[in-house]
Amino acid sequence: MEISEKSLDVINDLIKINNDRVAGFQKAGTDLENADNGLITVFNKLADESRQYVVELTDIARQYGGEAAEGTSTSGDLHRAWIDIKATFTGHDLLAILNECERGEDAAKAAYRDTLAPASELTPELTQVIQIQQQGIREGHDLIKSLRDQAKSAEETQENNGSHLTSGKPAHQEQFTEQPSYEAAAGEYQAPRAYVPEPESLEQEDAWDESQDANAGNSKLSEFFINELKDLLWAERELVDTLPDLAEAATSNELKNAFEEHLTETEGHVSRLEQVFGILGLEPESRKCEAMAGIVDEGDDIISATEEGTAQRDVGLIFAGQKAEHYEIASYGGMISLAKTLGYYEVAELLVMTLDEEKAADAKLTEIAESHTNYDASTEPGKTNYL
Repeated sequence: MEISEKSLDVINDLIKINNDRVAGFQKAGTDLENADNGLITVFNKLADESRQYVVELTDIARQYGGEAAEGTSTSGDLHRAWIDIKATFTGHDLLAILNECERGEDAAKAAYRDTLAPASELTPELTQVIQIQQQGIREGHDLIKSLRDQAKSAEETQENNGSHLTSGKPAHQEQFTEQPSYEAAAGEYQAPRAYVPEPESLEQEDAWDESQDANAGNSKLSEFFINELKDLLWAERELVDTLPDLAEAATSNELKNAFEEHLTETEGHVSRLEQVFGILGLEPESRKCEAMAGIVDEGDDIISATEEGTAQRDVGLIFAGQKAEHYEIASYGGMISLAKTLGYYEVAELLVMTLDEEKAADAKLTEIAESHTNYDASTEPGKTNYL
């Protein structure tokens, strides 16, 4: 597949903008490290959101054969420098930091809006990804603006009550103890579930808010996603039981080691899936995966039909192992796409880690087969002449 140079530039610009956002919220969190008001949790969630966006954009750039950008943009560096200078004069003033965070969010929001212009030459697939990210940026911006308004209101109340005069301390030094807690905002904030065009009027915004509330419940897609999770959990648990048998049956030490190493990884895959169920607020239930059950049965048949200590058996075991890997690669790839559509970005990140390990395991089996196993099996005398 090919992608235009303009589209690749767009991807790399957005990568840098999200890196700016991560660094900006990290800096803001550092400035508030002594304030126990929940804002650091909010900043961390928004930074994690942009880290996920960078992963998505980097994957797209690489899929199209392009090089993904690294680091931050000049404007982002200036944004964080402004926070440093402001902190020097205000003693890490909460309202000043939130003002700067909102300014950074304004810039990110504008960048995503400009990116979707026709001149960017985006493919439909890339447009969809950027639109979903745009919604997350927009909601993050609105959250920061709301928190800024709360901080401003609290500061005005303090000034009206004369608290900074009676205590003998500057107002900004009292803010951390008298500001409202933002723990609720940290707990309630979630990444968007699906793209919705940005409202252009107050009437559209009200309708948009109502539609978001209506979409917050269960859906057919969510139901399908959870059922597939149950399939995957059963499949991974079944492989935990099966891989030791494959390792024991293998002839070469290299193949034995490959199966044993993947057993350790597969135990981790089970743990990740159980973690996914926890993130979704569900018990880690499984249901029989007929596809994996068939693959496992085929592996047993191969062991029964081949002679112990032969390269032929190793070839058969590699076939069985790769059929399992290919099923899992297809399943995890589809589940990652669904997780992003549903707004389960933390879940998608966990599934991406497993997918990468499944691909590596498959590549390892191919390497073993092509380096010597297939050839060794071809030189072994057979009992039947098929020619």
